Parts: sequence; structure tokens; C-alpha cells
Amino acid sequence: MTGDVGKLYSTALFELSGEENTFDEVHSLLNEYNDIFKDNPDFVKFLSSPGITFEEKHEVLLKVFNDDSMVFDFICLVTEKGRISYIDRITSEFNKLYYERNNIAEMTVTTSTALKPELKEKLISKLEEKSGKKVRLIERVDPDILGGLIIRYGNSEIDNSVKGKLEAVAEQLKLQ
Repeated sequence: MTGDVGKLYSTALFELSGEENTFDEVHSLLNEYNDIFKDNPDFVKFLSSPGITFEEKHEVLLKVFNDDSMVFDFICLVTEKGRISYIDRITSEFNKLYYERNNIAEMTVTTSTALKPELKEKLISKLEEKSGKKVRLIERVDPDILGGLIIRYGNSEIDNSVKGKLEAVAEQLKLQ
């Protein structure tokens, strides 16, 4: 059900932003709003509460966002329909549509320590060259991988970590 709600609402917003030619603005603002909701889960609970009238919720939304954009109207609609708890999924689905339209590949790189800026730029450049797309890189730090890196893109994973190599060697030893 969650995926259906996310796709339904995100597709509607995407099509509307296409009619208004506001893809970039909607993408940016929707993600900004979603970050606020992620950082304030009690705010989402408040907006989801059936005991509070939509008028009261709308008043709070106006105070928090003080906005008159398409995204604000969309947030109000989603709140009124009782679907604000799906906002993270809606945003994720919208981002997929936006990235596809703009030939952007969202990739996640996991390293044992944070990448230095020059190394990050080099990695992005190589990934863009290999994928033929503009790369939006999400960085994660996981000291447990010991060294190297893991790159995830869609359903694919390239594990070039020390931990991954050690696990592969251990697996080979079990087979022998």
C-alpha cells in the first residue's frame, strides 16, 4: 500500500510540475519540506492526528512554512487526505521520476572514513564516465568495512571493501 500511495501522489505532483514547468523548484522544495518532516516526527504525528481539524493543521502549516508554492498546496492536500505519514515515500518516488527525467544516477558510496573532497570529485567523475549519467553521490561512513569502498546503484553493488574481500576469502576456504 505504501508504494502505491507514494507512486500515486508523486506521479500526480510530477505531472503537475511538468505542466507548470517547475520540476527543479518542486524537487528542491519538496526535499526541503521532507527534511523538516524527517527531523520532526512529532510534527507528522500532529498532522496525522484525526482529533485535530484540517483548519487547525492548515494554520500550523502556514506558520511553519509561510509559503504559497505548489509544494505547499500539495502538502496541505496530502495532510487533508490523511496521507502526510507517506511524505517520505512520496518524496522518494518523486525523486526517482525527477532523476530519470534529468539523467541523474543516485549512487551510494560507503567508506570506512569520510572521503576527502578531491577524492570524492574524482570518484564522481569516474562514475559519471562509466554510467553516462550525472551522478548524485550519497556518502556513508561505516568503520566496519575496514577500508576500500562499497558502491550501490539501484540493485547493483560493487564491494571493494577490505571486509568484503576477507569474507570472500573465508568463503573460498570453506569450499575447499
